Amino acid sequence: MGGNSERFGSATPKQFHLLVGKKVYLHTLERFLDSELFLEIVLVVPSAWITEVREDLKNYSTVQVRVVDGGSTRQESSFLGLKACPSTTNIVVIHDAVRPFVSKQILQNNIAKALTYGAADTCIPSTDTLVYAPGGDFIEEVPVRAHFLRGQTPQSFQYSLIFNAHQHAQNRMLEGISDDCRLVREYGAQVAIVPGEDANMKITTPLDMLLAEQILRKTIPLPKGLPSYNLRGAKIAITGGTGGIGRAIAALLEKEGALPLFLSRSSVQHSIDFLDAPSIAHRFKAIHEQEGPLDALINCIGWLQKAPIHEQTEEDINTQIDLNLRGVILACKYVSLKQGAQIVNIASSSYSQGRGGIAVYAATKAAVVNFTQGLAQERPDLIVNVVAPQRTDTTMRRAHFPGEDPLYLLRAEEVAEEIVEILRQGRSFQSVIEIRKK
Repeated sequence: MGGNSERFGSATPKQFHLLVGKKVYLHTLERFLDSELFLEIVLVVPSAWITEVREDLKNYSTVQVRVVDGGSTRQESSFLGLKACPSTTNIVVIHDAVRPFVSKQILQNNIAKALTYGAADTCIPSTDTLVYAPGGDFIEEVPVRAHFLRGQTPQSFQYSLIFNAHQHAQNRMLEGISDDCRLVREYGAQVAIVPGEDANMKITTPLDMLLAEQILRKTIPLPKGLPSYNLRGAKIAITGGTGGIGRAIAALLEKEGALPLFLSRSSVQHSIDFLDAPSIAHRFKAIHEQEGPLDALINCIGWLQKAPIHEQTEEDINTQIDLNLRGVILACKYVSLKQGAQIVNIASSSYSQGRGGIAVYAATKAAVVNFTQGLAQERPDLIVNVVAPQRTDTTMRRAHFPGEDPLYLLRAEEVAEEIVEILRQGRSFQSVIEIRKK
């Protein structure tokens, strides 16, 4: 991360620009930390930014992260980073700080190939036709596209190999080489290929920053086959738990041996009016006094009013905003949760684009997504997720869309199964979890 981002067109290097509220390089750093593959991470930083980076790193302490001064070129910065590595280093993985979406799979494959072959480069096929035009004005040749790949990072090496390759380049006065694998090839060693991913993009221009924002906001399916936790005895509050998806979740939780607490206006157990802020605060205070801190909160409350905005009354609009958004926010504010407890907020597939006839509803669901993402950053002591089910066969849905074929709708039980699985896995997924019809 030693570059000054001349192509980005900003006085601030692109690695320090905010991407959805967090500096680009911190997104990248977190990918490496979360992978749990590294004993040490060295950040090669422009000298003017070292103090700020060290201040940022006060929030990161899982492995040793060191900061060293960068050089005037990529080649020099890379060598300075290598010199900063401990003498016991076996494998070194060199990565662009402005590729914030590198996956653990890519990292694992890089390390494996470097152990076997000495050097590895992450590459993806080119989807564009390549042309050879050495003069820049006319095409001299159109090579076979399948013979060429696009290089990404990380590039990974046995430490002694890449260090010797850099020294070899210095001895031969090879300068301005921006690719470590080229140095290895100049040294005479082979480089194995690791399949890259389209999402492992490099942020080079302001347009790339916009694309990166969309990648961070994209929906993801719930991973399968991960370790699961026993929910037996867990006390879990479900807002809107007496109807539709909430009732289906409660039924599954009871089968798991959990203790669901129903929170709704019609609930006999915990009656609450989500249109009334004092009622929300009072009820959650009472629950804390009766049950103590809870293991999870699932927000299922919501209301849909299908009509063009000019046909809706102010009461219609306020009810949707209060139930779909304000109630969710206040529930998250007032609930008493254990350390490491979970919050699951339910949005809707309509959050991604406003839709005529349900504009207010879609807007509130988009707000729930953004609120949840912000809450996850504010509360690292909790596990916070948001799910976006596709159209679901509920009483509310049928009332407003009576002609829909149930075969094309999710069942409430399918949504409940996914949400209970989130609780079992007990981890933050850092994006919108999409629930689709199987």
